Amino acid sequence: MAYEDGSRAAVEKVADAAPQKQDLFAASVSQGQAPPTVSRSAERAPLPDTAAVEDTIKGMRFALKKLQIHADASSSSPVLASVAKGETVDITGVTQDGWTQIVHKDASRWVESSLVAKKMPVIVKPLGTSPCPAGKGSESGLQPDTVKVFRAVCAKFPSIATYGGIAGRGEHATGHSLDIMVGVGNPIGDEVAAFLQDHRADLGIEYLIWKQRIWRPATSSGWRGMENRGGATANHMDHVHVTTYGSSATS
Repeated sequence: MAYEDGSRAAVEKVADAAPQKQDLFAASVSQGQAPPTVSRSAERAPLPDTAAVEDTIKGMRFALKKLQIHADASSSSPVLASVAKGETVDITGVTQDGWTQIVHKDASRWVESSLVAKKMPVIVKPLGTSPCPAGKGSESGLQPDTVKVFRAVCAKFPSIATYGGIAGRGEHATGHSLDIMVGVGNPIGDEVAAFLQDHRADLGIEYLIWKQRIWRPATSSGWRGMENRGGATANHMDHVHVTTYGSSATS
């Protein structure tokens, strides 16, 4: 094919100088690979400034229940994530109309202020009030406070099989006392004694005897030793003895 004025040479020169387009799909297939993804933009989201983010955090709060994280300080704003009860969130110290600002994944978000707290509240289970199963002992003749002790310990320590109520004379005869039989050397006796100390007012307890010691808070702040009475049962090595006021419990 003829070109005027030597134009063929000029065209060939331009063609040689132009960048050749690469068939990325064909090249990748020939190598048994998927075609590479070609970015159409050189722009990239800036990485978060960790130091700046950390500087906005003023403390943390516990989630009192399952906590929904919102984009804005409004219940109608999108829920972006959730936090389980007991987990913590970082706060910025900013609040707005019942909402608390938090930092979640390096971004400011919002949670309902009423659902977070500085400390996770201690959940105290109520004392057991149901009668003990038959065969563990009898409530017959026991004072109201003593019945409360019986039921509370029975619910808390179901493995304890035997209780002593009305017997002999003195405080046992009047229904003011209960013996919680645990056996010699059983560490559960220490747990029972501690449990009763913690709930003294709730159960109307006057004093305890355990492992040859007496705890009477009206006269002493701690346990006091007792004389040797000659045997494991007499020395209260195999049971926790409880004496109640009778009818003074606060719950």
